[in-house]
Amino acid sequence: MKRRSLIALGALAAPAIIPVLARAQGALPNKSMRIFVGFEPGGGADLTARTIATQLERRLSRHITVENRPGSFGGMPGEVIKKAPPDGSQLALLSSTSLVSRLATKDFPFDPAKDIAPVMLVGNFSIAFAISRSLGITKFEDYLQWLKDGDAQRRKIAVSSNLAFVRVLNALLSQATGETLQPVSYRGPVAAVSDLEQGRIPATVNTVTSLLPAHRGGRIRILMTTGARRLAVARDIPTSAELGYPKLDMDEWFAFFAPPATPPAIIADLNKKLSLAIGDGAVQDDVRPLGLEIETSTAEELAARVASHQKAWEARMKAAGMEPVL
Repeated sequence: MKRRSLIALGALAAPAIIPVLARAQGALPNKSMRIFVGFEPGGGADLTARTIATQLERRLSRHITVENRPGSFGGMPGEVIKKAPPDGSQLALLSSTSLVSRLATKDFPFDPAKDIAPVMLVGNFSIAFAISRSLGITKFEDYLQWLKDGDAQRRKIAVSSNLAFVRVLNALLSQATGETLQPVSYRGPVAAVSDLEQGRIPATVNTVTSLLPAHRGGRIRILMTTGARRLAVARDIPTSAELGYPKLDMDEWFAFFAPPATPPAIIADLNKKLSLAIGDGAVQDDVRPLGLEIETSTAEELAARVASHQKAWEARMKAAGMEPVL
């Protein structure tokens, strides 16, 4: 009788347990995941992706791989997921600086408005302007004077994802000083920092998340950052507005995107899981020293952010006398 009672009890309990397990698993497939990053290992985007992936892996109990796909000003992950299966198993961590590069180059690999599906905002950061310490310069105004006093080699600037920013900066510098910079394309910030440290190139612009650790380590020197206020973790670095360039006052961001045909239920589940992972204290501790300020969103809020960001950059470029490439 006891054995029959236990069997009966198990039969009654099973229907109640199965839906609970189904709800716990959510809409995501029971398979490994891949997160694509558009820059080489060691940069700010890469470190951010790996920090989040560690916490996400704990919550999903499945293997998550971070894959680096440098090229196209950080836009290669968007090209990858544009063609990926829409099942939530592949994500791209993209920088807003990469998305606006579409406005400055004709061969950008995807349309941010149509070819990727917004999932969640990760956080905000500034753009940083840095130079080689071998120049012996500590102020942006002294750098501009150094440009005037030298040849064309001094005008070279390493660029990996901020082409639109450099073109706007060039327009402003031309108006103010008659000088312009010559962009040199790099596949990512790690190589640019190395060349700055060795004195092979005089300057770079990149995300503060990629340049701040090297600045703190004495390898390069950041002369200014964009953004509305000084960095909480580096208050000695002036903002562009403080230096007389208010049109460079801008905040950029990282965000996760999925393939364009991903069902809303999977997007919602990804958003929920990512929110829990990004909200973990370990993530906060790891990204704060990079100058990244965590801010999450719904998928709808991110879609609105992408659209408004593109429009703001179009207006900024036109105000600087440039026509966006569309």
